[in-house]
Amino acid sequence: MLDSCTNYKLYVDRAVELGQKAICFTEHGNIYNNIEKKMYANSKGLKYLHGVEVYLTAALEPKQRDNYHTILIAKNFEGVKEINTLVDLSTQSDHMYYKPRITFDEFFNISDNVIKISACLASPLSKYPKSVDDIYKKINENNENRKNEVLLAENKKQNKELESQWIHSYDNTDYDHGVPWAWRCTPHEAYIESIDIEIKNINNWYDDKNKKLELEVETAKQNYDKLLNTYDYYEIQPHVKSMDQIRYNKMLYEASKKYNKPLIAGTDTHSIDNYKAECRSILQKAKHIEFSNEDEFDLTYKSYDELVDMFKQQRALPMDVVLEAIENTNRMADSVTDYKLDTAFKYPILYDNEEEVFVERIYRMYHEKLDKGIIQPDPRYEENIKEELRVFKKIGMVGFMLFMSELVCWCWDNGIPIGFCRGSVGGSTIAYLTDIIDVNPVVWNTVFSRFANEDRKEIGDIDLDIAPSQRHLVYEHIIEKFGADKTAYVLAIGTISDKGTIDEIGRALNMPLGDVKQVKAQYSLFTDGITDCNDKIKKIESIDGYENNEKCLKDLEELRSKLEYNEKSLKDLKEKQYPKLFYYFDGLVGTAISQSMHPAGIIVSPVTLPDNYGTFWSKDGKRILSINMEEIHEVSLVKYDLLGLKNIEIIKDTCELAHIPYPKSYTVNWNNEKVWAHIADSPVGIFQFESKFAYDSMKKFECHCVNDLSLVNASIRPSGESYRDRLLAHEPNKNPSELIDKLLEDNHGFLIFQEDTIKFLTNICGLSGSDADNIRRAIGRKQKDRLEAALPSILEGYCNMSSQPREIAEKEAQAFLKIIEDSSNYQFGFNHSTGYSMIGYMCAYLRYYYPKEFITAYLNNANTEDDIMLGTELAKQLGITIHSIKFRHSTAKYSCDKDGIYKGIASVKFLNEDAANDLYSIKDEKFNTFIDLLVRISDLKVDSRKLEILIKLDFFEEFGGIRYLLTCNDLFSKYYGKKQMKKDKALEYGLDFDVLRECSGKETQKTFMELDSTKLLNKLLQNIPNEKTDMRIKIAYQIENLGYVDIVDKKLAGYCVALDLNVDYSPRLKLYALANGNTIPVKISKKIFKQNPIRRGDIVKVTNQYKKQKMKKIDGEWQETNEQEWWVSEYQIC
Repeated sequence: MLDSCTNYKLYVDRAVELGQKAICFTEHGNIYNNIEKKMYANSKGLKYLHGVEVYLTAALEPKQRDNYHTILIAKNFEGVKEINTLVDLSTQSDHMYYKPRITFDEFFNISDNVIKISACLASPLSKYPKSVDDIYKKINENNENRKNEVLLAENKKQNKELESQWIHSYDNTDYDHGVPWAWRCTPHEAYIESIDIEIKNINNWYDDKNKKLELEVETAKQNYDKLLNTYDYYEIQPHVKSMDQIRYNKMLYEASKKYNKPLIAGTDTHSIDNYKAECRSILQKAKHIEFSNEDEFDLTYKSYDELVDMFKQQRALPMDVVLEAIENTNRMADSVTDYKLDTAFKYPILYDNEEEVFVERIYRMYHEKLDKGIIQPDPRYEENIKEELRVFKKIGMVGFMLFMSELVCWCWDNGIPIGFCRGSVGGSTIAYLTDIIDVNPVVWNTVFSRFANEDRKEIGDIDLDIAPSQRHLVYEHIIEKFGADKTAYVLAIGTISDKGTIDEIGRALNMPLGDVKQVKAQYSLFTDGITDCNDKIKKIESIDGYENNEKCLKDLEELRSKLEYNEKSLKDLKEKQYPKLFYYFDGLVGTAISQSMHPAGIIVSPVTLPDNYGTFWSKDGKRILSINMEEIHEVSLVKYDLLGLKNIEIIKDTCELAHIPYPKSYTVNWNNEKVWAHIADSPVGIFQFESKFAYDSMKKFECHCVNDLSLVNASIRPSGESYRDRLLAHEPNKNPSELIDKLLEDNHGFLIFQEDTIKFLTNICGLSGSDADNIRRAIGRKQKDRLEAALPSILEGYCNMSSQPREIAEKEAQAFLKIIEDSSNYQFGFNHSTGYSMIGYMCAYLRYYYPKEFITAYLNNANTEDDIMLGTELAKQLGITIHSIKFRHSTAKYSCDKDGIYKGIASVKFLNEDAANDLYSIKDEKFNTFIDLLVRISDLKVDSRKLEILIKLDFFEEFGGIRYLLTCNDLFSKYYGKKQMKKDKALEYGLDFDVLRECSGKETQKTFMELDSTKLLNKLLQNIPNEKTDMRIKIAYQIENLGYVDIVDKKLAGYCVALDLNVDYSPRLKLYALANGNTIPVKISKKIFKQNPIRRGDIVKVTNQYKKQKMKKIDGEWQETNEQEWWVSEYQIC
């Protein structure tokens, strides 16, 4: 990472071009994407050598940043496993120190299944001898320091002042038991004796230190000899300019003769060519990465002739030695035994008799559902069980389904709800009966073969939707169930985006930030314009007969003109305005710069993962596979996708607040007309329909059932554009026959879902579910030969079902197959859409029947300020008050009770969950005065800073005005807990002696004693006025501590608070309306604003405003848009 800008495919292609036979990627400390590298190399006819450049350390403790380089290459598959295991070990927390490392001892114990090569100048053979010299330097430094410290100590003997101080230091010491010279010598002799002891201790300390260093030297010499013996090859490199490399090559040559080890030739390649090397340098400059003396090294890929020529120029070794080293490199590659990837399905194994356990589980849970009335008797259940079991057995999915059932049941048992279903699994009756999903295919008419096809050679895949806050609990359970070595998270590699590339190059070239920002804006404008124009051109050209349509031709002309403008503008930007920046752009964009964990998936395997596939450990202690999602599919590992879905969290939280169980599908009235009417009132919180476009589409269609939501859900996808308007208008679509119209009647005659194609082929044409799914896929992939092969069966089945003569029936079937072919790119998943539409309805159901709880949950799961605003607007729409934080009501997060919704304390700056929980824990206690409350709070985790903020935010409103309570708090801080008070201090404080006498148990001439501080405080506060807080003070404190205002007072119509001021161009600000709590973005002309400037926090009375068309820069010109914005022309600052 950050050490190359060259994609591995370029290296492979270059190797093939040069006629090379093998390739090995040895990245620093990692084996990322080793499967796809092997597959690509093998596909090009190259042998793939599995390798890594590991970091070595002499020892883990004490930690030292030695981190030497060494190459490891697997000789066979056992070697592959050994290397993978070592990489995993090197990334564990005890081994990681700046870099992932293994120790010398671990290196010495590597088996003969791994080829060990000495690597570059960072090898211990190059650097370790210097380390020995460093140790000798430390010994010499120690001896010099010892000499100086002993001399200083000896000089103390002549220092009479120090001697006197030393003797007098014992003046208060018991003579018999503490004085050093007691009854045995003079004080002077004891002083000299103490210095001699000090000198002895100095010598002992340095002797111990040097002995340890000498032991290190001896160990280093032994290790160095052991390293020379352990390496299988010594690697010489051809860098012409590096004197260090020349000396190192000569040293390796001598060592090869002494230890009888062959030399091999390497280049330390980091870039495919000079251009990519320049790009690498720019990236490293941007990231502040520096390597000393890099100019001395040519790290580009070399051909055989180039390599030989470089060694000739270097003249470090005889050329016959060099040529032999190059040939040894080929011999080394030939010595490696290639291995094949195991692509067999790898379902985790739970039991030896999985099939027996699974069958028993299916029928037990099936009968439990019957007995509880969850399902009604229906022969389709047993028919579906029999067919699905047959398919699962055939494709080896029994164990997979068994674990999914156990996993989901564990989740429910542990208070972790799962979404109704996600993906095609919604078609499986067994999945429903065993609680993997909560969509009943017998009820919802979902399709099994879309999920599992007996002829499909793909690993099983079921995704689960889980509340984001609980996902880690499920991961931990899976790891505990199968073991840490058979589970791992999935690798994700981060690459530089277009804009990110511009940022990095701009940083490296020291461009002003404003220029970089402008380049990104222009680049996005032109590239987005090009994409938009091309998409629209393609869409028009897909229309039959567009060449003869005048409107189409006119639109095409305009689009091509815009396309030409954007392409020319982009070219000018790259070649004329910023040629230096864009010189590096293509070489950097898409470069891998980071690794992380894929957010959703975890792998569970029947074989151990660290050795078979390679893993590494993240900083937070998670084991991650070294291969990505695509590679996982290639080797048929099972991935469990646990996706965090905010709406599941909202439903869960709503149910908890309302004290109701999380809904199961059989308990829900899916045809509640009140809910269907309510769903159209607002998009807020309605899963899949929260965007304006989705909500408008849903509202236009006037949904009355889950299937309606599914149809709209499918139509709002980009692929639904061809039929969307007609569907939303309830315009029926006519098909080639009434038979097909009947099949699609729930869709208003439109072919929308993949499952509709399957139903046509099964219900009408008589094909099996697997055959139908195969043909659906063949049509989608334009595999005409497979469709032609199946055509006789399709036509025969259709004709048998049709009442029309065969000739007409065949034409109908052919016509519909053409419709299927044309629509294959936009068909949506009905199984998936059903489960997701059920979530959308459930959100509406809870929003209707439990609005306070739903909005509270929605606000607690808000990701953005926009979410907060939408939740607040919904509360207003439903007549629910959202109160500011208040004592006895507010918790850490938003909460609700009979009076409405209360904001949470923890979101306020400098406050936290602990303080909120402590304050809420005393909500039911009685406090006669604010002082009583302060006494109680003094025992809690609420410090003075937090307390002051809460007072300023009117949190303790029930006890009085803000100024009064701040005074209480100040007095409390000053006097609470005092047991006595000096009279002169009382005078300084201005306290009345009579009041102090009344609150004291005892009085002396100078002090009031046995003081009752609580009584004193209450007495003092009797004379402090407790006045209502002025509105302006409340606003000022809210802006200070919250950054916003939430005060609402209907009497303040027309009055606003100025927020978020921006005066870069025409002054823009947000005005918070005190009468209704709405925030309105407005603009003011520069002239008016200059005459009457507004500051943030000012209270403004708007007396005149108007709407004006919003301007936007389109194709380089400012143009009016359809949007309007508010302008304020007259106002007063109050």
